[in-house]
Amino acid sequence: MAAALAVLPWTALVHVHPQRFFLWAALYCALWNVLSWKALGEEGRARLVPRRADVLWGVALAGVLYVGSRAVLWAMCGGFTNVLCEPLTAIYATFGTGSLGAALALALVIAPAEELFWRGAVQQALRPKLGRVGGALVAAVLSSLVLLAFREPLLALAAFPTSLAWGLLAEWRRSLVASSVSHSLWDLLIVILLPAL
Repeated sequence: MAAALAVLPWTALVHVHPQRFFLWAALYCALWNVLSWKALGEEGRARLVPRRADVLWGVALAGVLYVGSRAVLWAMCGGFTNVLCEPLTAIYATFGTGSLGAALALALVIAPAEELFWRGAVQQALRPKLGRVGGALVAAVLSSLVLLAFREPLLALAAFPTSLAWGLLAEWRRSLVASSVSHSLWDLLIVILLPAL
């Protein structure tokens, strides 16, 4: 329950985006990681054992999601329409710092915290009632709805397909390592290394 409640202040922090965001985000997500770790129990923690194949699948999916994201952003900002140009510019003005500290925070603390919670604790709770695919789908919908509730439509739009892909990968591989690697690498690519703008 504590891990579930922690998603609300986290999303509020993302929305408010205070100065030194990545420092505050890393500190908050370190605590959120602990809460989600406890919520996982032994069954969930068994999905954290690293295997080479899971890492490779995570890297591959990050590449596919990055290319897909860039294609959608191109189509919606300059390709076929300019409807996403203004919100995309605002997102990058807010989050695209390109610093080493931001990269480390994203890859080592923030993305893993979201994975432990959404693909770990949430999907684990949904799996007995909804099955593996149903749990991944509902978790993806919930992650987008939380962002919408905090008036972050572009982040919600990005969250649904990526969350669903990571959820399905986690269920297929029965590993949170695969989805965490994918999430961390995608964040680094889309925000820090090769941003869309």
